[in-house]
Amino acid sequence: MECVIYNRLSYGGYWRRTFANFVDGILLGIAFNILSKAPLDSMLLGLLEIVVFLAYMIGFKSSTGATPGYSLLRIKIVAINGAQATVKQIVIRLISSLFSTLVFGLGFIWIAFDKDKQSWHDKIAGTYVIRSGAEHIRTMEIPQPSLIRTKVFAFVAFATCLILIGFFGGTMHMMKSSDAYKLSEEYIKENPLIREMVGTPIKFGLFPTGNIQVSAESGEAIFQINVSGDKGKITVVTMFEKKDGQWVITKFGRIDENGNYFDFTGLSN
Repeated sequence: MECVIYNRLSYGGYWRRTFANFVDGILLGIAFNILSKAPLDSMLLGLLEIVVFLAYMIGFKSSTGATPGYSLLRIKIVAINGAQATVKQIVIRLISSLFSTLVFGLGFIWIAFDKDKQSWHDKIAGTYVIRSGAEHIRTMEIPQPSLIRTKVFAFVAFATCLILIGFFGGTMHMMKSSDAYKLSEEYIKENPLIREMVGTPIKFGLFPTGNIQVSAESGEAIFQINVSGDKGKITVVTMFEKKDGQWVITKFGRIDENGNYFDFTGLSN
């Protein structure tokens, strides 16, 4: 398979691509803001935003090789053989860009050091980002059966999943093992108002969300926990402050299916 080699200055560099993505982000933000004013259900609105994002990214890049942001910065995406990138390449590139982002952004930072200014997702999809009027130096044969590196894509996807599982698993373990979280579960179990709403036995969801900030003698914590029983399920919010080395609950309530918060502080006492 042939690979086109360009003059080094003909590739789109890190900062040029960053500014192009920034412009695209502004344009998509404007589009999402317009959509948010429409009288739509939140789930439908979310799906519509995803459709708009995919149509923007895949549509522009597969048809002209450039989004409006890329066009403004005078760069475009091409296959490494010099041809226009295919829809398949653009889709693989878009999916792979998630891996480049999730691994602490290293896939994008790679652009600054790579001789061909390729990100990880460029290497996987078999693409270059070149400037307008890029200077073609030569063409060479490479021992790669296809433009898209399927095995690399699978490996990066698997490695990214392992890293994310380890990160979120470790974060979840740290939160659940904290004194504040244990006190929150104990408070919920013994709260008569919670038992009245969800019944018994009380069960806790596997993936609570929360935030804990602690200094030497003070701190704050907030947890959002899914709680269920034989009568139903609710989302409980507990807030704590650490005073004199001890966690004390300051606020307690629930969140309904529409995201509204109802304060129950003091009602169960």
